[in-house]
Amino acid sequence: MSATDASQQANRAGMDRQRLVVISYLVFGIILTLFLGHLVELAMGAVGVKNAQVVEGLSELKLANLIGFALTVGLAIYAWTSPKVKALSNEVAEELMRVTWPSWDETRTSTVAVVVASLVAAFILFGMDSLSYKLMVDWLPRIWNAVGT
Repeated sequence: MSATDASQQANRAGMDRQRLVVISYLVFGIILTLFLGHLVELAMGAVGVKNAQVVEGLSELKLANLIGFALTVGLAIYAWTSPKVKALSNEVAEELMRVTWPSWDETRTSTVAVVVASLVAAFILFGMDSLSYKLMVDWLPRIWNAVGT
């Protein structure tokens, strides 16, 4: 079974738009919680408020992390209830359902093509750079000195 067949089979196996939206919200929510927790911790440090440990024994559960989590939950509720955000989320999920992923052989071939093209470009730029350096540092000063005397 190729990767394209597998992705089409996964789409037919019950991966609907709503499920994709919920998974995306959860992943982005975790990332946003961590980010906002650090941001709140920096803000609390700037104003001199101590980032106290909320539960004894859980060193990572501090006040800034709880505030970051609360902010994320609030933003998630807003996003989930906002018709514009919900419509946009569903449109993005619908487009993702239409994506056909390349097979492993296609990915490998494309990667090799990019690496070869990058090496060719690097050698051409190296040659142009070396020639420019020789021209400006060695050859033009010699010509200038020969013309000047």
